Amino acid sequence: MTITAATGAGGTTIASPPLSTIAADPRVSTRSGSVLERVLRIIGRSFLGLPASTWLLVDVLLISVAVFGAYQIIPPFEGTQTPHVALWQAGAIFTFSVILASLVFGLYERGTIMGRSCILIRMALTSGTATVLAYAIIYVVMYATISRRTSALAMSSFFISGVAVRLAAWWLIQRIHCGLLVVGPRALYESFETAQENGFLHEYRLVGYASTDAEPSTPSDHSKSLGPVAAQIEGLAKAGVTDVVVSDKSARDPDVMHWMVPCLQRGCRVTNEATFYEKATGQILVDEITPAWFLFADLKVHCDEQATFKRMLDIVVAGVGLILSAPIWPLIALAIKLSDRGPVFYWQDRVGQNGHPFRLYKFRTMRVDAESGKSVWCAPNDPRITRVGRLLRRMRLDELPQLYNVLIGQMSLVGPRPERPDIVDELNQKIPFYGERHLVKPGITGWAQISFRYGASVEDAKRKLQFDLYYLKHMSLELDVIILFRTAGTFLRGGC
Repeated sequence: MTITAATGAGGTTIASPPLSTIAADPRVSTRSGSVLERVLRIIGRSFLGLPASTWLLVDVLLISVAVFGAYQIIPPFEGTQTPHVALWQAGAIFTFSVILASLVFGLYERGTIMGRSCILIRMALTSGTATVLAYAIIYVVMYATISRRTSALAMSSFFISGVAVRLAAWWLIQRIHCGLLVVGPRALYESFETAQENGFLHEYRLVGYASTDAEPSTPSDHSKSLGPVAAQIEGLAKAGVTDVVVSDKSARDPDVMHWMVPCLQRGCRVTNEATFYEKATGQILVDEITPAWFLFADLKVHCDEQATFKRMLDIVVAGVGLILSAPIWPLIALAIKLSDRGPVFYWQDRVGQNGHPFRLYKFRTMRVDAESGKSVWCAPNDPRITRVGRLLRRMRLDELPQLYNVLIGQMSLVGPRPERPDIVDELNQKIPFYGERHLVKPGITGWAQISFRYGASVEDAKRKLQFDLYYLKHMSLELDVIILFRTAGTFLRGGC
């Protein structure tokens, strides 16, 4: 196999090794590997691709078997005056409690299955919360009883079996290490490196990039550049390449299109950059999309049926939320007043749907002199935040007044975070398509808010926009409910 030379800095000739010269990672299973390795890789990828609904059904089966087994081992004692719940009642109650707690604590999130500590912590939180909720339903609502030994055995069995299944899935996923080859410029390859650093693409091993352009290599990226794409066919299997991502620009090259068919014949999955990145990270690559993306994305922002259901959900949840939270409003107001004698509420103009400004209300969490007429990015451990305000922010209680904005139709429960007009003007100039996030109403919570940390710079705003565009493309009542459950679990599960 010929090794392609490229000119580096100072005219130095730098060899770009083709795939055939790159040894595969010993953990990578290729077509030349053992049958067992290939089977494990297939099973691992199957586990990785399981939707949340499948994991939910697995948990329903596990808790049902656990409750049934507990009733057989420790049957109900009939000597009590309070009626003991029947087997089918206990099964239904514990199943409902487990599902609700699982949604709140993010047990079905993709990231949960990628870490052992995450599996253990979230399973423990789910099991404990489900037990408390089930007892509340049985004792308070039904005015019945259940043996503590029976419920302890059932929930212990569910915890052990649930952890065992997920650890087995984690072990299989760790054996995948799919080789990922990027066909396109170095910038696209580096975006995937950044995604891995931010906790995505766990199952992939970045092999390198092959560009159709005569792009000069430098000593720093010598090991990443693989030379012409046409020279890489024979080395796909040896390097353990299972996935190939082609940039939009490279896809328009006829030579690359002819190269794809042999690549597919060797068992590789070939996708374009936007599709791959979207499925793997839940984001839309802002730098790689064009205005045509909004034409082909089939956005449902103006779907009457969805808008009606979304508005109904907003009214019901905001109304109930205001009623249920009303008793703690005086306590919050008193704490803010005692902290620095300043005003309880804080309001400012924000940009809403289609760019229309509105007045947003919050409980004040910063000093009265925090800003002098100009918007300032909020930094981690911002000294302007009061002690009471830090607690309110951590528990998201400072955003309770925004339920009023939702009730009157200025905001939605779920949507992009509303920003100040001057910040929006700045970001519109620096980030492409930033204004398109205003196609929908801003939200108290959203896909970007639960997927990325609090934004404190233009780069952070760009990252959050990628999540906002993903929400615009996939917005649905189901996704809104998932986001609401995950938001409810953020302050309950902490950093697990």
